Amino acid sequence: MNTGINKQGGFSAVMALVLIVLFALLGAYMATLSSVSALSTATSASAIQAWFAARSGVEWAVHESLDLGTCTGVNGQTISFSSGGLNGFQAAISCAETTGVTEGPDTYNIYNIGVTATRGIAGQPAFASRNIRVTVTDRTAP
Repeated sequence: MNTGINKQGGFSAVMALVLIVLFALLGAYMATLSSVSALSTATSASAIQAWFAARSGVEWAVHESLDLGTCTGVNGQTISFSSGGLNGFQAAISCAETTGVTEGPDTYNIYNIGVTATRGIAGQPAFASRNIRVTVTDRTAP
């Protein structure tokens, strides 16, 4: 006896399988996106900390150079930060001076200071580095 109802099976199972695969791919994409976002935020924070470490090294080097009147005590120095937000950073300082510059009646010195602040190993995700260069003089304003 034929009731006219044609029973077909399996179509729902195929649709369910397709939906499961699509949701799994979407979940994997969202997890990757979340990981990349977190790493990007951490990298940005490290870059800002590196800039502050370099800036601190510049301020110290400028003060010392002007106070001593020479780059001798500053050139080649490394400042290691061991606490606070700059913990783990190192600031390597280079300084070159031009002495006895004469303009009219004034004679003064010029100091070219460079500081490179780093933390971590180059090529690693936690690596951060910033470089700042400044030029200052001990000439007094007229």
